[in-house]
Amino acid sequence: MSRVKLSEYRAKQLLDASSSAVSIHLDTASSDIDKLDSSLAYVIKVDQGIKKRGKQGLLKLNIAKANALAAVRELSSKGFVRFIAEPMLEHGDDEEKYLSFERTRNGIVASFSHTGGIDIEDNPESVNQLDPQDLPLPKDFIDKILTIIDKEHITFLEINPLVVRDGSCILLDAAVLVDSAGEYQASWTSDDIVEARTLTEAESTVSVMDQNSPAAFSFRVLNPNGALWMLLSGGGASITIADEAANQGKSHIIGNYGEYSGGPTAEETYLYTLEVIKQALASEAEPLAIIVAGGVANFTDVKKTFKGIIQALGERLEDLQSKKVRVYVRRGGPNETEGLALIREFLDRNNLLGAVHGSDMVLTEVINEALEYLDA
Repeated sequence: MSRVKLSEYRAKQLLDASSSAVSIHLDTASSDIDKLDSSLAYVIKVDQGIKKRGKQGLLKLNIAKANALAAVRELSSKGFVRFIAEPMLEHGDDEEKYLSFERTRNGIVASFSHTGGIDIEDNPESVNQLDPQDLPLPKDFIDKILTIIDKEHITFLEINPLVVRDGSCILLDAAVLVDSAGEYQASWTSDDIVEARTLTEAESTVSVMDQNSPAAFSFRVLNPNGALWMLLSGGGASITIADEAANQGKSHIIGNYGEYSGGPTAEETYLYTLEVIKQALASEAEPLAIIVAGGVANFTDVKKTFKGIIQALGERLEDLQSKKVRVYVRRGGPNETEGLALIREFLDRNNLLGAVHGSDMVLTEVINEALEYLDA
């Protein structure tokens, strides 16, 4: 259970069903931009949980639909892949207010200032903590927000600036943190979670893969110079394996976290593995260990996915050998025996073999074996 940030696009969809914001992903930018209204001018912003975007040059103002793609490409050159576009609202600085809600042990606490905007942090004395029902804002708006906070497992909500006109509250910017444990009961999904950092090339590639496949792929770099890299499958098993390394005091050497699941093809597994290997080989650590592990799959074909993994390993074989890489495997599921035999033979023949186990081995044993090799 942790607090994670949603994209501004999803936050606004949750808070205002009539929101005219449009989400733009780099890989589908042209089709996303087609949804814009050519009669309007837009604000286009990076939508990856970055604060102070105006001060960092991560937003573009007064952009026509015809110029939107160029604006997105300019922002993407800084390493970003998710953006939001919404119609410009002409307003004065004196209309900007600050509003936030935070869930605490004693209930929800609201903070409000009549002088919101990008300089709010320079004027902390203007912000007052209030009971939500005491806010100088329309009651129906506050009641709606409080209902959404409970329904969507929101732990923190910030609207800055908020503009109030004729009794209507307009959200110019919104940031939402949610309890990750609430995903299965909420309207948002893991695809709506963003991180306030630039993705690596490998992370960006995997993100695009995930958006364009019925299978699921995730990849996050934890330590670019880590010695322990993981190709994990299945959410619960993946967390167990990663936690075991952390429990042994080795979290600082874990290079990545992520998983592939949902029955990926051999080709998809090959492409995913290639990105993990690419990131691992960029590490300054030596030797390296790669763990290929997961629980017992229900329908993901072990033999098929291992063919993809073997293809990727073979493509970077010389680099892997020069970095003294060893591969440790624990996997179960359909065609387990054939898949394990294939990867064991490949690893042994190419001096990459650490260990290969099936579903009869305790899930976390591969961590112990990999750590022994790295500590030797």
